[in-house]
Amino acid sequence: MESNTVDGKLGVSQDALFSLLNLFPIPMEAFSPDGVCLFMNKEFIEFFRIQNPLDIMGKFNVFHDSSIMQRLGLTDYIKRVFSGEILSVCDVKVPFEGQEMYQDITSFPLLHTDETVVYVITVFITKRVYQWRLDTIRAKEYIDTHWMDDFDLDRVSTHTGLSRHHLTRLFKSFMGITPYRYYQELKVEKIKEALGDLSLNISEAFALCGADYNGGFAKAFKRKTGMTPSEYRKILQTEPFPTVPVSSVCESWEQLFRIAELFPIPIQIFKHDGDIVFINDAVLKMWNVGDTSLILGKYNLIRDPFANGQSELKDGIRKAFEGEAVLIPDVRIPLETFWEWYKTRSPVYDIEAIYTDILNLPVPGKNGQMAYMMSIFFTSRIYQGKPEVAKTREYLENNWREEFDIDKVAEAVHVSPSHLIRLFKNIPA
Repeated sequence: MESNTVDGKLGVSQDALFSLLNLFPIPMEAFSPDGVCLFMNKEFIEFFRIQNPLDIMGKFNVFHDSSIMQRLGLTDYIKRVFSGEILSVCDVKVPFEGQEMYQDITSFPLLHTDETVVYVITVFITKRVYQWRLDTIRAKEYIDTHWMDDFDLDRVSTHTGLSRHHLTRLFKSFMGITPYRYYQELKVEKIKEALGDLSLNISEAFALCGADYNGGFAKAFKRKTGMTPSEYRKILQTEPFPTVPVSSVCESWEQLFRIAELFPIPIQIFKHDGDIVFINDAVLKMWNVGDTSLILGKYNLIRDPFANGQSELKDGIRKAFEGEAVLIPDVRIPLETFWEWYKTRSPVYDIEAIYTDILNLPVPGKNGQMAYMMSIFFTSRIYQGKPEVAKTREYLENNWREEFDIDKVAEAVHVSPSHLIRLFKNIPA
């Protein structure tokens, strides 16, 4: 299938759809209804170190891969996804380069108007739900921002508030490698980028990344890439690694909005000044928002008091509008506040709060400059039912490492301990 073929079922070109997926800073794949891989975004290719994507796209079929269907135990998951369901599976142990890494996988179909599956999109993302995972991500982010420095496990441990041993164990559990190995691999990626500048000799490229060509990173480079830096440089000079050709995403408002409407997960699109210009149908269905006339052109994300009241959320939104792709993990959205954002509510809705990872993406126009900012919501936890019960469940999941204390739980939910116990006894089994 040619990349610029217009898909009559979806009303958008395949090329435009894949161009949008290529903006995502998380690994993503697109499959045909019969399981054939049609596309891998740049992040997927880089993360899984795929040397030639064309050896996979159009050839690999997920239904024929025994390691996915049997060894990883995803047979039922795959069948249901390709039948049209939106599903997530957490903490899947994926063998990778002799290691075991843990993946959270979310898959969703893009459907034709008759509800038949046209594409299945698979997203590989770590949803930061539990505190141990948060600690791991905090350590990873520290390494990400201090990769130029010499590695110092004590500094990373101090930053996370964990002991060296505990941090190393957690990091290896969730990331599949030790903190130092992660630092090495990150450093090698930076060195690969520097080697792409052919005006630098190899020693200068290493020095630019805070590494000594005669030191251990030359060995780390060969271990990761399978070639020496000089061999890698020769390949760059003679035979660049293949890339997937994609066109500009934002050819028109209408095209971008049509693509966003295909996604069965909530998507909002904003102009560069923060004004909202689009909400897909999944927002309306999932969060029970009714009257869009009170929202479109009237709500401004940058001026929203709820967003500005949370430092991580505010900082992530600021970076996104400056042109950076930002994943803001585990944001709690109380539905009362959400309805207040949009000046609309339903009198009957039993969801108390939603936890979601919010991926903010700058969307470039034809000139390469940011035309829009897109927010995509990956829901990780939903608390529903009677408010007191939902809040109790939320409290327990957020404080599960602490010793159980009914008085503390009741105080957090603003009811008496005896009333809280009665509420839970009355929950149907």
